[in-house]
Amino acid sequence: MLSVRLSQLFQGLALSAALAATSFGAMAQHATENVEASETAATTEEKTIGFVAVGDTGAVTPWYSFIGSWWGVRGEYWAPGESGLTETAALLRTYCQNNDCKFGVMLGDNIYPDGIDGEDTEDDNERLNKIFTVPFKPLMDDNADFRIYPTLGNHDWRGKRKGVSAQVNFLSTSKPFAMDGLFYSVKPENAGGDVEVFVIDTQILLTGLTVYKPELNDDGSENRDESEQLTPKPHVKPQNDAERNMLGWLTDALKNSTAKWKFVIGHHPIWSSGGNKFEQSHALRPVLLPILCRYADAYFAGHEHTLEVQEDSCETVMKAEIAAGEKITPLLHIVSGSFSKSRLVHANFLAKQEAKYPQLTTHYARGKTTADEEDAYTQVWGFAHVSLKGDDATVRMITLYEDAEGETSGEPAFECTFSKGRSTDKTRCSAPNK
Repeated sequence: MLSVRLSQLFQGLALSAALAATSFGAMAQHATENVEASETAATTEEKTIGFVAVGDTGAVTPWYSFIGSWWGVRGEYWAPGESGLTETAALLRTYCQNNDCKFGVMLGDNIYPDGIDGEDTEDDNERLNKIFTVPFKPLMDDNADFRIYPTLGNHDWRGKRKGVSAQVNFLSTSKPFAMDGLFYSVKPENAGGDVEVFVIDTQILLTGLTVYKPELNDDGSENRDESEQLTPKPHVKPQNDAERNMLGWLTDALKNSTAKWKFVIGHHPIWSSGGNKFEQSHALRPVLLPILCRYADAYFAGHEHTLEVQEDSCETVMKAEIAAGEKITPLLHIVSGSFSKSRLVHANFLAKQEAKYPQLTTHYARGKTTADEEDAYTQVWGFAHVSLKGDDATVRMITLYEDAEGETSGEPAFECTFSKGRSTDKTRCSAPNK
């Protein structure tokens, strides 16, 4: 009888232990799952990809601009000689020390006024060092993997093909730059495959298009004279099948991309506010907008020495999709062309553009102080910063001001958030400097 009771007791203890172990195991597993879920949620919540866009970086102040400043001779609707390269590069480094900058894009006109000769001379090497290495290599001090993906601009093409090849070679072999030819695509390693950048050469594209001389009426409206066409330089024209098929390459590359965010960069904008380069934008819109509106999230450009944020509704190039009931998303258009040069925004021209082209929405346009303000000579340099989080892209314009006495001061950034699948009126903007 005793042995039976002991056996029953041990069985009961074993069962209790098993139940306790099972309960503890379940609790531990549940706790582990909660921790893993929390970590996953935190990772998803905190994942942010930030990058910078700099344009028209390659100006170094020439001696004659100082004389102009002393005499009070400064331009209104043209880009004066003063360079903001040194000051803006310092601002960029400070900004990226305190904000997320995983990579950068460089939007052309990297070397003023005429590119380089490509002769591997002391002059070329000195300019490459002064314009690229000194201002931008320090960005790697805090992030050894930081890379800048460049394109070329019209000033880079003013010399010979030999000089263009020399610049591309330098930018393909000198960190932090990573330029894989005149046009290319790249998934920045720091972005984890979520971003793909598509680089095109708009100077080559323009050689195959009709571009008129830009002329305005006194009220800022366009005044085209079709007898006045710009003639491209022969060495800029496409030299091989790949260059001739750049738009086909861009279309296929965008279509086949698996990245969540697809950004196209070129030098020339498809919208602008300066009033003296709009005919190039006219020429580019019919060939670029159908591609960009269908497959890209944003287009980045320089050329205008201003900072601008616009949207194109895409309604003019996606009529078939609209008729079929498809929802279309506006194209985000960012101009960041005042890293080293500054130009006035032509207020009358901008107003006429928005009235004539209802598909255009300008959220921000800032250049030198406009002509109708008391101080018409304040320089405005700067760059764009984009922060990607979830389905939102937040664009900030970081600005640096120099007044007529040469004093510089930072200003609060313009900020606007654009969501995937948005309509034009669903952006969230704060524009203290507009």
